[in-house]
Amino acid sequence: MSLKNQKRIPDQSTVHRAQPFASLGYEKYRRLWTGTFFTFAAGQMTLVAKPWLAYEITGSAFWLGVVALSQGLPMLFMAPLGGVAADRFPKRTVLLLSQTALMLMAAIIAVVLYLDLIEVWHLILLSLVHGTAMPFNMPVRQSYIPILLPKKLISNGVALHASGRNMNQTIAPSLVGVLLGIDPLVAFIAIVVLHALSMLVSFGFPLAQSSNRGNIGLIGDLKYGFNYVWSDKFLRLLFATLLLFLIFGMPYMHLLPVFQEILEVGPELLGFMYGAMGLGGFFGTLTVASFPRFSNRTPQLIFGALFSLSLMGFALSPLYFLSLLLLFFSGYFHTAYTTINQTLILTRSDPSVHGRVISMNMMLRSSITIVVLPMGFLVDQFGGPSTLATSGTVLLFCFAGILLFTRKNSED
Repeated sequence: MSLKNQKRIPDQSTVHRAQPFASLGYEKYRRLWTGTFFTFAAGQMTLVAKPWLAYEITGSAFWLGVVALSQGLPMLFMAPLGGVAADRFPKRTVLLLSQTALMLMAAIIAVVLYLDLIEVWHLILLSLVHGTAMPFNMPVRQSYIPILLPKKLISNGVALHASGRNMNQTIAPSLVGVLLGIDPLVAFIAIVVLHALSMLVSFGFPLAQSSNRGNIGLIGDLKYGFNYVWSDKFLRLLFATLLLFLIFGMPYMHLLPVFQEILEVGPELLGFMYGAMGLGGFFGTLTVASFPRFSNRTPQLIFGALFSLSLMGFALSPLYFLSLLLLFFSGYFHTAYTTINQTLILTRSDPSVHGRVISMNMMLRSSITIVVLPMGFLVDQFGGPSTLATSGTVLLFCFAGILLFTRKNSED
């Protein structure tokens, strides 16, 4: 699909620097954003409903980790294949097939709930399917961005793409918390409907037949993607610091049901905890969308350090409303960090490998769910506040060290 055939807002050359919503002036990007919004909504509702049900059934943080690990392991192994699929096959086909799998699995859980047969292994199965389908779904969606937008708007498009996720971190968890209070069945029916809406919008995407580099085979494609990242020092550093951030910082999202119990609130107020995090993330993406092009990684590292401080404060907070405020700042800083990271990865890499590079990003993100298992064990042994505060402290020292090292090298 040629950019010339899309409806655009006037004078894109100047508007994109001043207005955070400039990319939405492109009709096809607007379709992409809408479909992704519905997918994120379903995903965020699942993120709250799944651990809530697991904790209700078992009463153990360890089983929260098992459910999370069931999603993380397939994401780890399937992410490279999802990236190859995004680069080799028509993007719309890959997108629709993965979206169908997500919708059907949510529908099966709804049926099991209706029959009152739900057990924790059903949630583990849901996690396995989710962890298998998402590595095909998300790289395709993100690799559409450079196709549908000019290069000068890629940063803005990535930030707006992330804003849809964070809007849903505000709206969807609060909504699903209310629905869980009514009946978990209602919550999963809503998830099925959102996946169906995303599929309907996705039919309007361009086919986007990917270019073929030659008949080098699946293994050749995988090796080429890994070698591409490894050979670029800047990309290596981006992925290394992202891994650090994900391991020590992000498991808190999966452990919020534990803090719900510590703060002595119900599922409705748990939804608002996720919502506060998402609202902060939404403003974080708007901040990044308003930035000019990034010339260095200093803002990213500063955001990472500020996130660490917010995480430590949340871990030690004894008050619900103070916890909401700290979750807002945690969401703001972590989203600003990851959005800048994703923008730098896309603008640095060649379009022919965008799918594989994005899939490596997703493969690293699966480390969140893998780390939740030992983190859940530590929470059971030492308590949520001590475990999370220690993790935040380690992350803060790491970012402070990297920032000082980066500035010293730039001075030299």
